[in-house]
Amino acid sequence: MPVDTSVKKRTKLKTASITPPSKKFKQAAVTQQRPISSFFHSPVKSSVKGKEVIVIEDSDSDDYPQSSTQAATAHGENGDLKSSKNCVFQLPDEGQMSSLSYVKEKSEHDLSSNSEFFHEGLKTTPNGTAISSLTEGQGSNDRVHYFSRNTKRIAGNELAIPSNITTSSSKDSAEKIDFDHDPFTFDPSQIAATSWPKGRLPYNILVSVYVQVSSTKSRLAIIRILTNFLHLLMHTSPPDLTPCLYLLSNHLTPSYIHCDLGIGSSILSKSIQEVSGLQARDLKHLWQKYGDPGDVAFEARSKLRTLVQPAPLLAGEVYDKLLEISRVKGNNSGKIKNELVRKLLIRAKGEEVRFLVRSIIGNLRIGAVRLTLLTALARATTIIRLPAHLKQSIIPLPRATVNVDGNDKRSVITKARPDVARDTAETLCLDAIRIVRKVYVRHPNYGDLVAGLKEGVESLEDKVPVSVGIPLSPMLGSITRSMNEVFTRLGHLSFTAETKLDGQRGQLHVRLDGPEGKDDGGGRWVNADNGTKLWVRLFSRHLEDMTDKYPDICHLALELLSRPLPTERPPFPAFSSQPSSRVLDLLNISNVTSVIMDTEIVALDKDNSNFRTFQELSNRGKKDVKMEDIKVVVGVFAFDLMVINDVSLLDLPFSHRRHLLHTLLPPFTPKSNQVGHPVARFTHVEYIDSANLTDPAAELQTFFERVVEKKCEGLMVKLLENGEGLAGEDATEDDLDRERGQEIKSEQKNGGRNKRQPLPATYEPDQRSQGWLKVKKDYLEGLGDSLDLVPIGAWWGQGRKAGWWSPILLACHNPDSGALEAVCKCMSGFSDAFYKDLSKRYPAEGMPGKCSKIAPLGFVNTNGLIPDVWFEPSEVWEIKGADITISPVYPAASSHLGSERGLSVRFPRFIRMRDDKKWEDAMTSDQLADMYRRQMKESETTTKD
Repeated sequence: MPVDTSVKKRTKLKTASITPPSKKFKQAAVTQQRPISSFFHSPVKSSVKGKEVIVIEDSDSDDYPQSSTQAATAHGENGDLKSSKNCVFQLPDEGQMSSLSYVKEKSEHDLSSNSEFFHEGLKTTPNGTAISSLTEGQGSNDRVHYFSRNTKRIAGNELAIPSNITTSSSKDSAEKIDFDHDPFTFDPSQIAATSWPKGRLPYNILVSVYVQVSSTKSRLAIIRILTNFLHLLMHTSPPDLTPCLYLLSNHLTPSYIHCDLGIGSSILSKSIQEVSGLQARDLKHLWQKYGDPGDVAFEARSKLRTLVQPAPLLAGEVYDKLLEISRVKGNNSGKIKNELVRKLLIRAKGEEVRFLVRSIIGNLRIGAVRLTLLTALARATTIIRLPAHLKQSIIPLPRATVNVDGNDKRSVITKARPDVARDTAETLCLDAIRIVRKVYVRHPNYGDLVAGLKEGVESLEDKVPVSVGIPLSPMLGSITRSMNEVFTRLGHLSFTAETKLDGQRGQLHVRLDGPEGKDDGGGRWVNADNGTKLWVRLFSRHLEDMTDKYPDICHLALELLSRPLPTERPPFPAFSSQPSSRVLDLLNISNVTSVIMDTEIVALDKDNSNFRTFQELSNRGKKDVKMEDIKVVVGVFAFDLMVINDVSLLDLPFSHRRHLLHTLLPPFTPKSNQVGHPVARFTHVEYIDSANLTDPAAELQTFFERVVEKKCEGLMVKLLENGEGLAGEDATEDDLDRERGQEIKSEQKNGGRNKRQPLPATYEPDQRSQGWLKVKKDYLEGLGDSLDLVPIGAWWGQGRKAGWWSPILLACHNPDSGALEAVCKCMSGFSDAFYKDLSKRYPAEGMPGKCSKIAPLGFVNTNGLIPDVWFEPSEVWEIKGADITISPVYPAASSHLGSERGLSVRFPRFIRMRDDKKWEDAMTSDQLADMYRRQMKESETTTKD
């Protein structure tokens, strides 16, 4: 058959409006439902009639598509391909495909010759549609199918299973699965996994989960979808569980292991251009039209059709390839990364392209946050181990309710009648959730967590313990607005007030025998002249490894543990509870072999040890810092001890932990080294105990004023022993209650906080504990606490500020939905130099992945506000204002107020950039709501007075 090489003019790029996956359901009317297959393919596909002429290059690694113009250039003007394996075809409309029998014969021959291209359980019709070859009865319309809303009730105790869906294209290698089902009646054994290549999860199933999760704002629906998906993996493909957890979390490794793909806009654009055949100007047009890199890649790739489909991507394979990209370093790294990305994009199909690119740039935009993932993992682990008799006794839920306007309320599934079996199973799930969350914040590693869950949650804490070398999520303090509030909350409980230093929080891990468990390559060994050595690792408050930044602290740790322990060991203070025998044994150890300490790292004046500014500390490099390059002396101020000699102290009261810290690790300043390098110093934070105060209120105020004069931030007031007190305004109801659907109105919550409740003195990782109270100087001035907000966009300045971005749109973080919610516009407090630098970071012409004039670069909720430019969420700014007000314009914290209106800040002004925080650590919407409630309560008190 002669090869058609006559088509040399590129088909003009056609563009169409694209509907982001998160909006597709909202546009569908209840009376006119789209088939589920259309949900996984962009609407623009059906409108694009012209297809690019492509070449299928027969290679041993992948199928590389080229345009006919490129092929003619590569093989000569006459298109002489006789000596090549390449074949060029002008692709006809699908209606004409049946007449080209030779195409079908060649395609079938190529598929049958490669086992990776053949999938059991799938058949192909003459028009190219892939259908399932499952036995009759599977996937019938009698099954509940919440995802399409066209549902029927389940009869009796029949299990609800997803229907096997006929795809609209032969591009899809696996059935599309609706995961929005009642998890207790979801049956993964009914999924046709025999068609999965090599028995591993196809990537397009993971992508379908991305799409389903991004299409709803309902946290309960997201948990259902993820629970069923993880249940399926546990049942069918356990090796894919850990990779999928990381891919869903928008990360590839734990936060403490550095992993940077290093894929900039140039590499990404080049890869997209190569796999699509688009010219640079056409690709630029797509960037300008869509803004989002995933949408751009999807549109560019959708213009091509291949005759012989490459092997479908597997989820684990995508994960491994992304890890491989992150390990590419040195010369030609850009070229190698481009080739790896190109090969992935060639094999990606449909929505896979969109989410593959979003994974590459680290911005999935699906709204699945860490707590939701852990909740789903715990539920799936429990459900797969439920006794058969209990699971069979659960009454299936009625169909999901559908609101007349077709919004997300369709995801609400309510009980039909009392169900003892369901309540029992739900209780088991909630217990598992508490254990899984507790273990993860003490050992944040999905791989270790999954390994520990193989036999259930019962012994998980023993199998995945606190380990030297793996950071704990830090404990945080609650907010107070006055000294009086400290005494109101704590009453007569014993407490200590510590200096809150203006430095960088550091979690110091030291061990003589190296890290516990598997060595992931982090940390460093430090050697002494006498042959002594130990292993050191230092983490930031974000759990990032910053060992390379502080070689001086590493050498300090060596000397700290090498010195002999004090001979005198004072007993525990009189106000402390009776220590256990285990604690008494620790007090009498002969040497320290390992520690995990919570510290504050502060820049010091080398002559008088006075505190220097945080800015001097932040100017230090982050990688490969040499001792000879260090100019600023640092002090390591320890304030808590979590592990000593591999024994966890987290469950001990603070009085015991502090006594062990002060007794076994007293202050220490090494002798100056011979070459004159600055030497780090070790000491403890300054403090006063309430038990030693004769006039606690007056003396605490005096201590506060003294530390503020020293340029400290304020005080941290901590309970020494467990007790009962009043919860603060920032106390929130248990997330697990919300998972039951038991939403508590704000009025009820406020009333409940007047009751006394237990206050912990234990170390609670990742908790804003009521046993730690922050008293900062900022809290006692004006609005009180400053707000740490994220810039998400800006408008073009007017008048004197023409040419600069002003005002800036700022947002808080809603950890439940994962969205950034707009709070206010800020145009005060900025210097001209700041404006100039801002314009460089976010150029007016736009920058792929950094700023866009087309679409948000993150998951945002602005209530319809559209700035001139969208910023990538990456910075945190400290803001102060006059007060917090109810706003009909801004959506911030509206879900916590139970209102359609949100909160805003009146007269906001910029204070500084928070380089020590990520955008995920910005003020949360519930914290903003609590600040507003406190403000209103104080206003009512003032009015009464």
